[in-house]
Amino acid sequence: MGTYYTKDEHGKVNGIMTVANVYKFKGFTFEYSDFLGPLKVNKNFEPAAAMGRKFYKVYREWNKLTKEEKAATQIFG
Repeated sequence: MGTYYTKDEHGKVNGIMTVANVYKFKGFTFEYSDFLGPLKVNKNFEPAAAMGRKFYKVYREWNKLTKEEKAATQIFG
């Protein structure tokens, strides 16, 4: 998960936003959270209508990658 902070002119934090990491692997774009698992997203990063067997097959392949290999597929977060 990526966490971003906004600060005022005095350096005081006045906003915190945490977003899920987004990955692209073998043609699928998805968010992944250790707590919630994968969520397939569309090109606008909105939840996809369906996740299907093909997606879960590719997700299982991605999940077997090393931490470094997974990081190489990360596009946001």
